[in-house]
Amino acid sequence: MIDRLHGHEPPDELESLLLAAGNYVRPSDDLRPRVLELARTERQERRMQRNLARMAAAVFLMVMVISAYRQPANAAASQLFSPAMEAVSLEAEASARRHDPSWETVESFTDIRRWQASLLRL
Repeated sequence: MIDRLHGHEPPDELESLLLAAGNYVRPSDDLRPRVLELARTERQERRMQRNLARMAAAVFLMVMVISAYRQPANAAASQLFSPAMEAVSLEAEASARRHDPSWETVESFTDIRRWQASLLRL
């Protein structure tokens, strides 16, 4: 038999200590119901978190799909991206190229902003 291995007690003594401790430790009468209730509560919380994550993913996907296929809500919004807007922008760029950067460039961009603001008010 092994007397002591690296400071540990022999297996027979350890087993007898464990068996003896079993007589001293008594679980309470409500231990099992408490453990079962705690397990049910944890399971319900995990299920709710999983369902909430699924709903959030579904809402996110719906918002992405709707925003991808959404058309401009009114005519003023669609005019902001019209060929007329592109013409005004090209005119401002041409003016900036013809002259040195000066107040004319600032004025042309200010005119563009006013024109956009007037469209948005409609």
